[in-house]
Amino acid sequence: MTLHPTTPPASSHGCKSCSERREELPFRHDFDNLSYIGIQMLSTWQVDRHTHEHFELCYVDEGQGWFSIYGDLYRVREGDLFLTKPGEGHQGASLGESYRLYYTGFRLAYRQKLETDFYRLGRARTARDASGEVKRLFDAVFAEIEEPGPHSALMAESLFQQLLIRVIRLYRAAALPDGDPGDGPLAPAMKELLQYLHEHASMDFNATDLAKRQHLSRTHLEREFKRAFGIPLGKYIRMLCTDRAKYWLAETSETITSIAEKLGFSSLHAFSVFFKRQTGISPYAYRHASPNDEKR
Repeated sequence: MTLHPTTPPASSHGCKSCSERREELPFRHDFDNLSYIGIQMLSTWQVDRHTHEHFELCYVDEGQGWFSIYGDLYRVREGDLFLTKPGEGHQGASLGESYRLYYTGFRLAYRQKLETDFYRLGRARTARDASGEVKRLFDAVFAEIEEPGPHSALMAESLFQQLLIRVIRLYRAAALPDGDPGDGPLAPAMKELLQYLHEHASMDFNATDLAKRQHLSRTHLEREFKRAFGIPLGKYIRMLCTDRAKYWLAETSETITSIAEKLGFSSLHAFSVFFKRQTGISPYAYRHASPNDEKR
């Protein structure tokens, strides 16, 4: 996984040290979807919280570890997948003495139906590949990039698309998204709205104002959001603010009052009532819970 807070700078060469094997744009070929692909082999691997403007997929080939998205903790072990969407703050680390992780960053601007499926993934971000097919496809893409033969560009692109389709099928089989989203392509307005919500998570969001920002009526915006993501807009905002609050409470030293203000609450009391209603525990109790407690 990249250690940079944003998309890593382009590089004309891959990193092949004893601890990491990585290829970045520009590759020997042009790719519509793939930004970077790599394998890290540090037993004590850790990455601080960061975000991307693209999707990122990780596959645990050996050992076990954890990832989190805004405070939601996911334990992973050999054969598990973990995925983050654009704009989601996430971090992770290995657990134990042996750890090997495949990772890739990608965009799907030219594969809208596939992009829509990835955007619609719910909060269940781990899936298991018991067959090892994901690893096989990762290795096959590496082979075409590092030792190109005739038509390697076409082959690598095809293999990478197979990898992404395999991944989305595994996620679909493991846990369907919340609700019952539609099957049509994701409208540009919905993608823009989703990114805006993640960048400025706040309970101050007003459906009418958000609709004006997207040049839609409130009724149309709420209907399209529900169709696209399977849950009401208001519920999504509450989930997002809860996740952001969990992260700031668990991972920062900001005061609870400051966190309440950042999330747009009128008072500390209002924030406390909201947080307890969503999680069953007060912000203070969540912050001071035992490190061994599962903070979900």
